[in-house]
Amino acid sequence: MDRTLAWPQRFEDSLARAVDAQRRSVLGTGAAVRLVGAAVFLALTTVLWLAGGEDWEPYPAILGPYVGVVAVLFVVRARPEARWLGAVQSLVDVALVYGLQHVALPISPFPAGVAGFSLGLFALVVALSGLALRPAIVYATASLGALAQGALMREASVGWGPVAVAVVTLLMMAAMSHYKTRRLRLAAIALTRAEVDRALEARRFQEVEEARRTIERLLGEEHAKNAQLSALQRDKEQLTQFLVHDLRSPLSALTMTLSWMEQEVKSDSLLESVRTGLAITARLDRMITDMMDVPLLEEGRLEPRRAPLLASALLDEVRRSLEGVARARRIQLEVAAPERLELVGDLDLLVRVVENLTTNAVRYAATGGRVRLEGGEDATGRWLAVRNDGAPIPRELRGRIFDKYVQGEPERDSRRGYGLGLYFSRLAAEAHGGRLEVEDAPGWATSFVVRLPA
Repeated sequence: MDRTLAWPQRFEDSLARAVDAQRRSVLGTGAAVRLVGAAVFLALTTVLWLAGGEDWEPYPAILGPYVGVVAVLFVVRARPEARWLGAVQSLVDVALVYGLQHVALPISPFPAGVAGFSLGLFALVVALSGLALRPAIVYATASLGALAQGALMREASVGWGPVAVAVVTLLMMAAMSHYKTRRLRLAAIALTRAEVDRALEARRFQEVEEARRTIERLLGEEHAKNAQLSALQRDKEQLTQFLVHDLRSPLSALTMTLSWMEQEVKSDSLLESVRTGLAITARLDRMITDMMDVPLLEEGRLEPRRAPLLASALLDEVRRSLEGVARARRIQLEVAAPERLELVGDLDLLVRVVENLTTNAVRYAATGGRVRLEGGEDATGRWLAVRNDGAPIPRELRGRIFDKYVQGEPERDSRRGYGLGLYFSRLAAEAHGGRLEVEDAPGWATSFVVRLPA
């Protein structure tokens, strides 16, 4: 349930329970008043009867059972059934007064006085009925009391005038009692409403406080997890640096050895192999650098060193570094770019980008196929492209192939690569203010295009 609807409903429920509790409390007070009054009357009439007052003889016999009934009502005053017992009690009160006075009239030397005394007793009963906090009970008690009072007065041979006055008196007593009861009920409801408001406000505060503590606990847990992840990230970066250092040491030794051999070897075929080895070691060094630069690019801490460069020279450098790999697979590696096409960017980063794209193209090109490195210019700016005639990239994969650790099905099946090359290339292109995309080109299955700003 919506909380905006739950609060008013909860308030009404609490108010109803509180009013009911007030009503039970008032009924308990009425039961206590009746019990004490009946017990006093019983004791007093018993003493008067035992002292020789014969006209008091009927009172103890009737008041005794009444005291028992009132005692029961007092005992069950806190139970739900006390609500309807309170209504019944007013009828019992009227019957008690009428019964007592009806018995006392024949034996009393002053019947009219007994009938007049009854009016005060009925007025007391009407006042007590107001404790039920129900106007219907008050007026019903007054009406029955008026009938009983009229019957007693006529039995005592009192004229109709005094009877009418007695009836009007009881009805006025009922009206006054109703007014007082209504005021009491309104006051009780107002007090109850204030108490309920206070209780609900305290409950709201408690719930807000519990929510605050819960949020603080969750934030504390998240902060602890973030601290743990930060520590793991630092450990990972340190481990990567250690691995890179350990990889670069033998790679540097191998490069130095191949460089020495390049100076000493005289055989053309062997010299070509040495130069291929140097190109491969240079490519391995760039791959290691890619691993180190990915976190810097992710955090925006690697700013490209922009300078003018020729696209044809850049593409030709990449072709030379991968020519041996392409030849081993009988793949024709081509370069097509205007001779004077000039770009502005970080030569090292762009070489690594194109080299990653070319390595990917050579890997997926069919044996005996073609891979072309192109440079060009159009209305949107200047671009570098790597195209191959191998299997096309599925369209559903194009939108996420440049994400971190994303690989195509063949790579996952053969466990070649880790999905970082294209991710690095995208980050490097974006660091230049450009973008890297898979585009459709006539005659080519796959085309990776790096578009640089004009």
